[in-house]
Amino acid sequence: MTGHAMIDLPVELVQEIVLALATPPYPLQYGHAPQVKHALCQLALVNRFLSSLATPHLYASVVIASTHELRAFLSTSPLLRGHSTSLWLRSFPGMFPLIADLLYDLGPHLRRLALDIPENELGPVRDALRLCIHLEDFTRSGYSPMQIVQPRSFWPSWTSLRRLVLDGPLVDDSFIHSVAKLPNLAHLALIEPRWRYSVDGTEIATFLSLLDAGVSLQRILLIYCDGTEFYMNSLRRLRTTVKLRGLQPGLNILYMVIREREPNAPMTRIRSQIGDGTLWDLHSRNLLGAPMGLW
Repeated sequence: MTGHAMIDLPVELVQEIVLALATPPYPLQYGHAPQVKHALCQLALVNRFLSSLATPHLYASVVIASTHELRAFLSTSPLLRGHSTSLWLRSFPGMFPLIADLLYDLGPHLRRLALDIPENELGPVRDALRLCIHLEDFTRSGYSPMQIVQPRSFWPSWTSLRRLVLDGPLVDDSFIHSVAKLPNLAHLALIEPRWRYSVDGTEIATFLSLLDAGVSLQRILLIYCDGTEFYMNSLRRLRTTVKLRGLQPGLNILYMVIREREPNAPMTRIRSQIGDGTLWDLHSRNLLGAPMGLW
């Protein structure tokens, strides 16, 4: 059906067609598939009515994966950017000021945000994150060895946050205190977390403190790579602790061990997928097959 043929249909039916086109196959998916983006662009060019339907969907969920895309998005009309409630953003050297400008602009409107930033220090981006007061879903990926994520400067204002995904965080007293200030946090995913060791030389006390602090948590997902014996020993201790102690009602802990036999997979793919709330078949070398929903 062409855009001109759609004009003769009832308004309510046209609205449902556009909505069905723009709805992603997975609820937490960032951006649109290329063919869907192309179709929405074509509809926006037909006439004002179809443009008014297609344009909000076109800008609602945005993926920015290059410096060129970031500059282009910043140059669009503020009215168009105002439709954006979901943003996946990759950082590049020297782009922190532009990223901060974008977050200052979009922050109050964003409901979902994923940052792929390999640097340990967020710089000016950290201050801009304070404006994202309505966030319900936040992902920080871009693993770097021994990176330390210190969220305390902007988390307390995220009272609407329900899903939190962090790559390589340092889980210490400050981290636990910040989690305790998120009253609606239901889902927490940690990729290769660094636990603060307690006086007995293990991470058990810190792990138990995290469980006690997250009173609203429904699921904790711990992801490790089996190529590091250090993490495997840590995971064994944590699983044993859970079996002995038990869990509070309503809380589920999921452990995921990735068998990384190749240099650039599959852990790299995990970090690029987890923000969408789905992971593909981990037993296939190419990670093909049916996706697994996480939340």
